[in-house]
Amino acid sequence: MTGKLELVTVAGERNPVAVLCYEPRRPRGVAIAVGHGYSSSKHNLDPLCAFLASHGFAVYSLDFPGHKLGASGGTLRGIDDCVDAMSAAIRFCRERGETNVYAMGHSMGGMTALFTTALDDGVSGAVAITTGYGRPTSLQALRKAGATDFRSAYVDGVTLPELVADVDARYEALLGRLAGRPVLYVAADRDAMVSPASVRELFERAPEPKQMVTIASDHTFAGEHARAEILQWLDRRHPR
Repeated sequence: MTGKLELVTVAGERNPVAVLCYEPRRPRGVAIAVGHGYSSSKHNLDPLCAFLASHGFAVYSLDFPGHKLGASGGTLRGIDDCVDAMSAAIRFCRERGETNVYAMGHSMGGMTALFTTALDDGVSGAVAITTGYGRPTSLQALRKAGATDFRSAYVDGVTLPELVADVDARYEALLGRLAGRPVLYVAADRDAMVSPASVRELFERAPEPKQMVTIASDHTFAGEHARAEILQWLDRRHPR
C-alpha cells in the first residue's frame, strides 16, 4: 500500500514545478524522480508511481511546465526547461533527506531523465521508458503517414518536433557521462511513436552498465505495463 500523497510546488531556476510525492509505508531508502511524456501529465504515470511506492520506494512525480493537463503552469521553451524541472524535483528529494535518488521518465520524460542524470553526478541511475535515438527522423516518418499535430494544443510552448530537433546531438554530447551508473531502457512492442529499433539504437550507443527490456504495450501505457520489469531492476540493486 502507498502511504501519504502530498502535492507540492517547488522552485526551479526557470519555472515552478508541481510534484506529487508518494510516501512509502515501508521505506527502502531509495527515491525516484519521475517525468511524463510530451502533452501528458503526472496522471499518466500514477499506476507505476503508486506501484513502486507500495514496494517501498519514495516517488516524486512532476508535471513539466507548459503542460495543460498538469499543475505546473508556465511555458515549455525547450529541453533545458525539462531538465530544470526534473533537477528541481531531485533537489527537493535531497532537501527531504533522500540521498539515493534515481531519475525515471516516459518518452520525453525518459529523455529528460537521461540528460538530468548525465548532468548530475549525484543521481544513482536512470530508467528511460520508450525514448530513443533518431527522434526527428521518426517524427518525419509519422508526418508522412498523416500525423501532423502531435497534441501540441495540449502544451503552451514548443511543439514536439521543435522540442527534439537537436536531441540526437545532445545524446552524443551527454551519453558518455552516464558511464558507471546503471540505466534501464524500456521499449514497447506496439509503440507507434518510438519504435523498439529506436530504443535499441539509443541503448547500443549508451555506456555500461545498462539493460534493455521490451514489454507488451503501446506507447501511451508503457509506464504502467513496465511495472514488473522496473521493480525487478530496482530490486536487484536494492534488495530488502
